[in-house]
Amino acid sequence: MASFDLATLARRRRNIRRKIIVLRDIVPTTIMATNLYTIYARMLSAWDAALPRIISTYERTLSEMTTDSPTDVAQEVEDAGSAINRLLLILTPEVRDWAIGVEQWQRSKWISTVLSGTGVDLSTFIGASDARMTLETAINWNVSLISNVSQQAQQRISNAVFDGLRNNNPPRELAKDLREAVTMGRDQAMRRASDQLNKLSASLADERRRQAGLPVWKWVHSRKLHPRQTHIDRDGHLYSDDPELVGKVVDGKTIMAPPKDLPGQLPYCGCRSQSVLVFFN
Repeated sequence: MASFDLATLARRRRNIRRKIIVLRDIVPTTIMATNLYTIYARMLSAWDAALPRIISTYERTLSEMTTDSPTDVAQEVEDAGSAINRLLLILTPEVRDWAIGVEQWQRSKWISTVLSGTGVDLSTFIGASDARMTLETAINWNVSLISNVSQQAQQRISNAVFDGLRNNNPPRELAKDLREAVTMGRDQAMRRASDQLNKLSASLADERRRQAGLPVWKWVHSRKLHPRQTHIDRDGHLYSDDPELVGKVVDGKTIMAPPKDLPGQLPYCGCRSQSVLVFFN
């Protein structure tokens, strides 16, 4: 729901003769994705640190099957998982700080973009509290994803251990398999961190656009290596959340109804919605 009418404010500020102003695109920085990945990676580093004990127990199990059993190795993995999961208590505030930082950065860029495009200073119109629900959703979801990355790493480690016992693999071979299991987790964490930054950035952009009473937006394709063809086709097209505006022609482009999958919503979609200020009267 709109908190203010940016079009009206812009008219009051400047004698605008154009029918349309495409506000500058706001692109999240790589460093913000890296910062989130660093939080995710803490869980994988903890698994990395647990590997020597797991390998030692595995080696003892192979050499002393009369005194040890596969249960000992399983328990070692389980104990490591329980200890590592307690890290979430520490990481949750770090995720919160990260999300707050992204919102502050995006809000600053939005204020700058609007000021440059319209002459209107939104500093007194918007604040962090406006995006509280969006941030809480992102924080909770990322904490869940961090836990899931750890759980999947634990499952891969458990599978490698029992495959090793079943095939009587030497400890050095198991060590290689376990390192690969952790590396897979790191790769997964990197992809998720980048995706979650895109999703939070997209949600914040939509929130600020609606807050300013801007019903029209432009699809901006991410230019990723393996894009969805439908997203390529939508690049540069105008869309509106207001059904009454669908079908109208602005600056030679017909405004369309938004698709079900909005920019940044699908897994690993880096597309963005670019705010468009249209003067219909």
